[in-house]
Amino acid sequence: MGCGSSSSDAVGGPDAGTAGAPSNDAGAGPDADAGDSSAPLAACRLPAPMPPACGSGTFSWESVIASPTAGSFDAALADKADRFDRQFHGLNAFATGLNAGMTIPEGNTADRMLVDQFIAQNAEWDFEAFSSRPVAQVGTAFDKATGAFAGAGIAADAYRYATLREQGAACADVDRARAHLVRDLDALHLATAITGVEGVIARAFARKDLPGQGEVPTTPLFDSNGAALPTEKDNGTWREDNSGGLFPDHVWEDSASRDQLVGWVLGFAAAWEVIRDDPTFDDASKSRLQADAVAIAKSLMIVGDEGFDLEIRDADGRRTFHGILHEDSLDRIYLPGAENGFNAIIAVGILGAIDYIAADPEVARYFEEVIIEQRQLHVLSRDKMNFVDLGVMSNYSAYHMAFQGGLLATRYICDDAIRDVMRDAVRTGLYDRGGDRQPTEQKQSFYDLVFATADAGITAWSSAATPPDAATVARGVESLEEFPAPPYFGEDRINCDDAEIAADDCVGIDGTPITLLASPGRGGTLVSRDPMPMRIRPTSNWFWRSNPYQVNAAGNPSGLNPAADFRVVYWLGRWARATP
Repeated sequence: MGCGSSSSDAVGGPDAGTAGAPSNDAGAGPDADAGDSSAPLAACRLPAPMPPACGSGTFSWESVIASPTAGSFDAALADKADRFDRQFHGLNAFATGLNAGMTIPEGNTADRMLVDQFIAQNAEWDFEAFSSRPVAQVGTAFDKATGAFAGAGIAADAYRYATLREQGAACADVDRARAHLVRDLDALHLATAITGVEGVIARAFARKDLPGQGEVPTTPLFDSNGAALPTEKDNGTWREDNSGGLFPDHVWEDSASRDQLVGWVLGFAAAWEVIRDDPTFDDASKSRLQADAVAIAKSLMIVGDEGFDLEIRDADGRRTFHGILHEDSLDRIYLPGAENGFNAIIAVGILGAIDYIAADPEVARYFEEVIIEQRQLHVLSRDKMNFVDLGVMSNYSAYHMAFQGGLLATRYICDDAIRDVMRDAVRTGLYDRGGDRQPTEQKQSFYDLVFATADAGITAWSSAATPPDAATVARGVESLEEFPAPPYFGEDRINCDDAEIAADDCVGIDGTPITLLASPGRGGTLVSRDPMPMRIRPTSNWFWRSNPYQVNAAGNPSGLNPAADFRVVYWLGRWARATP
């Protein structure tokens, strides 16, 4: 039975516009073969115990990444996380409240020095109060907030707030973290409301009253004859506020793709996990989050023009450019019988997480009976993950999406048997399929922490059933320790120059020997045989979708990267309970 329902209210089914809707046996869940839960529903929905008083520092549980009371606590890593949190909220989140890069020109030495000083001190979170310089004047351009990254940034804030709350941190710290999450909830709602169509979420949004990506030209949804614009659907067209005037200072980008949607849903799920039983968040905010999530799920339930559900819909009524999540497809085309486990793990994660949030019998029935019982997408996730591990040609954006789906499924699906199948999907479908170039060696911290928490049986309502694998956690933590320090600006990174490449004898910038492959990686990039240590990898605005074997790349020395990729892993590790 779904997390958001009970045996007495799981009646009815998907409406006539949904695929595979059973017409009888109302309230039935998956059969035993599909993963019928033997645990009582309440096990997934028990209210959280009263947290300790703020300022008390009183708690008795341990986390996957060690807490301050543990002998293995890494104080330097915690300080790094604090500095990234202050960089994020003091600068990067200024424009949208969410994860977004910003430009501070490399030649602007005075303001760059202020940024250095702001991040080096450990007390002030308000850049303008610290420096007497408005962020709007320090930044010469402000980027858009995109779902793939913004959702993870929301999750980082949610896990951070919950950790501080449940560990009795200083009252001012808990209050500040709560305020950050409140702002996140408003921004998360904006991402759906600005589209003007229920169940549609923006690919991205930006501030039009600030320099940067919000200054782009916009296109109406329809022409004067009611035809959708542009004529050929693309991978993102900028639109004016379509909410009826609620967000006049914002523009939004349409055509949310799979990676954007799964990222947004991670933000929904993490936020719901920590606010659901928290009386300091008002009921209106909770109901709004639930309603927005339910609308997204019901949009995915609609059967499109080609006869398939699991399509991401846009405000112009069309499917988005990369909007197919159905298992019988490859990228943008349908191929009956494809059994695409990559799409399946994303779909199961998204719908399982929304079922956890929703308290909606229609969503619960669709997830349980259609997605799980009839189509067995959890089994496809485990057994048919055939389009992610492509060896040297792997696309790490695909890995990132799949691990996000895996985190959602293993953390938020209530049914024990379904969740166990999804744990195996993460273990053997993604993290280690055997052979070369597997995530188990790559020191991609997000992959490591998703695997460690899934493998240990950690969920949103339970601590580890078995101890998290220490070697896996250590790999993830090592890359966080080697992650570029804040303030995190891009830079050109040349580990192997032309002469070294020609001689096939390269030493990285820190003296690490690098064995180059003769065959290039995806996009013709120069790649190594072994993963590049994080300390010498080319800089990235999101490492977990970047190739860990890439040797060289240009960077943007004026771009201040928000580092929510670091933050979501660190705070997931600090929040995930390794002990009761």
